[in-house]
Amino acid sequence: MTQPEILDAIRSFVNETRQNKGLPAITVQESTALLGGDAGLDSLDLAALVVELQSATERDPFEQGFINFTTAGELAELFAGVRA
Repeated sequence: MTQPEILDAIRSFVNETRQNKGLPAITVQESTALLGGDAGLDSLDLAALVVELQSATERDPFEQGFINFTTAGELAELFAGVRA
């Protein structure tokens, strides 16, 4: 998957999760904070997102240990292999 495709998957996940929580959809930008921000995700939601992206991309950027990220764009970069 390309970085834009991964970002689209993140957008879909965020808004599906928000819908399940009874929250309105938002516009997810590359700068959208995933945890503790406008996305409205908690730590379990974020873990589920990472697992979903691992399955979709067949990549695990955290195989060698945790890499810090805070935004949708940073997470998309990690899974696209753009950021190490």
